[in-house]
Amino acid sequence: MKYLRRELNQVEKEYVKQFGEDSLNRVILHDPDTKDKQDVQDTIDILKEAIAKNKPLEQVPE
Repeated sequence: MKYLRRELNQVEKEYVKQFGEDSLNRVILHDPDTKDKQDVQDTIDILKEAIAKNKPLEQVPE
C-alpha cells in the first residue's frame, strides 16, 4: 500500500503541474482514508488518463 500511496502522490503532483495549483481542490476521487488498494489504483489510473488526454477532471461546484 505504501508503494501505491507514493505513486498516487507522484501522479497528483504531475496532474497539478499540468493543470494548475487548484486543479484537484474540488475533485472527488476516493475516500482519502481508504485501505482498499483497488480504490487507490483506480484513482491513479483516472489521473494518468486525464494527464495523457490533457483533459482536466470535472470539479464539483463551490
